[in-house]
Amino acid sequence: MDQLTYSDIFKKSFVAMSSGMERFSAIEIIINLTVSFLVGLFIFYVYKKSFQGVLYQRSFNVSLVTITMVITLIIMTISGNLILSLGMVGALSIVRFRTPIKDPVDLVFIFWAISVGIANGVGYYNISIIGSIVLTLVLLLMTRGSDTEHPYLLIIQIKNNDHDNRQLTAQIQQSVEKFMLKSKARNEAYTEYIAEIRLKDENTDFMDKLYEDYEVLKITLISYSGELAQT
Repeated sequence: MDQLTYSDIFKKSFVAMSSGMERFSAIEIIINLTVSFLVGLFIFYVYKKSFQGVLYQRSFNVSLVTITMVITLIIMTISGNLILSLGMVGALSIVRFRTPIKDPVDLVFIFWAISVGIANGVGYYNISIIGSIVLTLVLLLMTRGSDTEHPYLLIIQIKNNDHDNRQLTAQIQQSVEKFMLKSKARNEAYTEYIAEIRLKDENTDFMDKLYEDYEVLKITLISYSGELAQT
């Protein structure tokens, strides 16, 4: 009786996996892609409604839908075939994602789309659908109430004079909901103040008042959330 070595076991397993590749019918391919498209649209809607950054990029949101469908195609292609799996790993290893992700939440949505594509590629629709619903509830729970918080950076440049700095900051504190001085810079011509503030009912009339009461060279209000964008 011949002895069975580890090399024989590996070879037989390899051949069995290669020859036992499951073929997807046209109906199964259409169903998998359709489910991925529908769940991808759901992710598209959730991202649009839960977006809290400064600049919404529709192109990124559209890419989430296409990522879901592309991953589904990849999983169906390599499903049950070890040779194709190894080849696909080698092919994808040369791909470099060079677009910078400024918001960590965007990275979460990318992994969400990839996970849905993998689940639908092997026909695990319950995982992709139920998992998407749970993730949506978590996002809504964690972001609830944050819409009322709009941080701003107030940048003021005033001429160097005998004005009391405490008087200036006190006037700003009375006009806004929250005030926190971030930095102060001074040169021969002017003094620059940078402060983080929260507005009262989005009212910016205090900026006109500051411009009248002080020798203001420039006053700027910047809305920011992860990245800066002037408003």
